[in-house]
Amino acid sequence: MSDNYENITIGLAGMLQAIALVRELTQTGKVNEPAFESSMSSIFQTNPPDASAVFGDLKGLKLGLEKVIHTFDTTQATDRLQSRYMLSLIHLQKKLSRSPKVLGTLTNRITQARKQVEYFSLTHPTVISNLADIYLNTISTFKFRIVILGSQRILHVRENMEKVRALLLAGVRSAVLWRQMGGSRIQLLFSRAKIKVAAEKLLAQIEKETL
Repeated sequence: MSDNYENITIGLAGMLQAIALVRELTQTGKVNEPAFESSMSSIFQTNPPDASAVFGDLKGLKLGLEKVIHTFDTTQATDRLQSRYMLSLIHLQKKLSRSPKVLGTLTNRITQARKQVEYFSLTHPTVISNLADIYLNTISTFKFRIVILGSQRILHVRENMEKVRALLLAGVRSAVLWRQMGGSRIQLLFSRAKIKVAAEKLLAQIEKETL
């Protein structure tokens, strides 16, 4: 397995992790904290030395890699909602890449938010609120929007909606990484076995490191 497919898979796992966290949050009002922190951290990694560094290390991407393996297992039924969210993130990444003004605003806002993280913490409500506002004023200005399904009772809580928007921002960040590493939509159809093998190899690496 080439490093290229492993890097592509890391970006894909980042997207699926963000999606999984959104779905968990909108259905239960709770979130996997280690995975959430890793996804939030990825937003601030604008010049990482390699793909895995976007998430701190591979351990923070365990949930996403598990989702990749399950998704690309040919014996499993297609998760249509997950697929819709994933393709929406990819579409938003494409629109962002074609909008220098929005991309510039996004980059500047994230640079400013990094100072806030140093003062508070990565998942402090003030930081999450700021990330949600960044999403609203950049990605959400595109005509194309992601419609989030879930419990209205949960979504009507401001803090939960802010987490959802911050996670969507993280999902777009992973879509950017996926594209930079050579990811393409055609691979999602015709390279499923290679992606699954790469995810299994990366997950095995995590498990070996935690022994």
